Amino acid sequence: MKFTKLFKNLFAALMLGSVTAAFFGVPYTDFACKLQPSPSYWFLGCLALTFLWGRFFCEAMCPLGVIQTIVNFLFHPKSQVRRVCSRLPETKAQRIVRLVIAGVCFGLVASGVGAAWAISPYAIYGKALALFVPGLVIFAVVVVLAAIGKDRVWCNYICPFGTLFNIFAKFAYRKQKIAPCCKNCRACFPTSQTSRTSQTSPSGLTRRETLQGIAMLATIETADKLTDGGYAPISLYDSPERTKTILPPGAGKRGEFERKCVGCELCVKNCPGECLKPSMKLKTFGQPEMDFKLGHCIPGCTKCGEVCPARALEKLDEETKLNTHVGFAAWHQERCIRTTEGVPCTACMKKCPVGAIHEVEGVLVVDKEKCIGCGACEHVCAARPIPAIVVEGLDEQRIVRPIGEKDLIAEMLTLIKEGKSIVLAKDGVITHQEVGSGVKPILELLEKGALKDAIVVDKIIGRAAASACVVGGAKKVVASVMSVGAKAFLNAHGIPAAAGSLVPMIINRKGDDQCPMELRVKDLTDPSDMVKALTR
Repeated sequence: MKFTKLFKNLFAALMLGSVTAAFFGVPYTDFACKLQPSPSYWFLGCLALTFLWGRFFCEAMCPLGVIQTIVNFLFHPKSQVRRVCSRLPETKAQRIVRLVIAGVCFGLVASGVGAAWAISPYAIYGKALALFVPGLVIFAVVVVLAAIGKDRVWCNYICPFGTLFNIFAKFAYRKQKIAPCCKNCRACFPTSQTSRTSQTSPSGLTRRETLQGIAMLATIETADKLTDGGYAPISLYDSPERTKTILPPGAGKRGEFERKCVGCELCVKNCPGECLKPSMKLKTFGQPEMDFKLGHCIPGCTKCGEVCPARALEKLDEETKLNTHVGFAAWHQERCIRTTEGVPCTACMKKCPVGAIHEVEGVLVVDKEKCIGCGACEHVCAARPIPAIVVEGLDEQRIVRPIGEKDLIAEMLTLIKEGKSIVLAKDGVITHQEVGSGVKPILELLEKGALKDAIVVDKIIGRAAASACVVGGAKKVVASVMSVGAKAFLNAHGIPAAAGSLVPMIINRKGDDQCPMELRVKDLTDPSDMVKALTR
């Protein structure tokens, strides 16, 4: 028995230490968080363990359970009985209270009300570590109840997971047992309130002193640095009212996220961009949402998905994260200092990591296809009291990857089959679609300078059209039909070329001779001379 008790105490210390360390970014300590109550396979394993060892989770794995055990040890002398959750039979009133609370909690979670997770032990402890004031208050209440009560009041009357484990523990192989003659009279507990009032804990503190310390802990608020370099005060803007809140990257669909997220705030505590905060709304109380007062979402950062123990946030790689759209920015001209003060501010344009903000004739335009909702623009906006550019959230996040060259060329060839004569693309975007006969379309594009660094897809490419591509500085040339001479000509000038069909030469429309444009440049080798001859 001594070995069992020692093992349980050491394991409890390991779990409490690991959960705590995970909130301060200590590597390889978040494994304990994954075992906490959440919609995950890890927690189902802990639940199954109850059939073997009773409420082992409540005693040695739950952070609130372990803390209450420590508090009971400090406040109640060893000579008195310290109840361990299910050692005594529960009263009828206790059973009714705990079943009602558990039923309401699990019912709300099933219906998508994420706020119900707020009374789970791990969520409470996480909120306390993240210095979320409501979480600190609840945590202090739990500790005070454990200090002044006869047993762990929170576990035995309120905690929905304590109720769940209690039900399973009744069928445990090694459940805690008491003598059959016990009538649950509770006479074994101390009754003299006076004798306990001035008790001193092993640490040398009286109960009153300890409770005062707990009360101070409950009043701690996050102290943000609001000075620039320690000298000039920073005027933070008021959080704008959003049509829809912005969920962390990897949340996917809003409804599913709200059901899965336990609101532990591990992502909030570990966010390097300082852009996550707990929600104060009733339905999603304590769950993370984005706020850009103190920072913005760093495009290459994947931390929130990595630390999420409940699998509410998908773990994204850097490329996927960069292309995950969590929202979109909207510019409000009436609030912008370009309008109100006549200042030619371009802070949002410069800060945007994906180049989604452009100035068109003095007006800022946001490209919603490029904007990923990272909030960099809102964070740097100089407008007060409300920023002029505000990010709105999405009900379903989407991953928009830049189209690859292979897929892009396939799309351009489809346009050729549908009747286009020549199609150009730059930076993954189709820029020109022209219709015409002969080399006229490509010569017109050359004159506009549109061929520079462009992928050129044409219906037919001979040496004549190839000369225009060389002079125009094309990046790559693809054709449905291309002459052998044109391919060699392009390759000789460092331009990759490909064709669906290679032919010895390009013939005229009658099919009885070579194309007249090809004949015009037949004896020429200099691309510039060839283009001049074609133009004439």
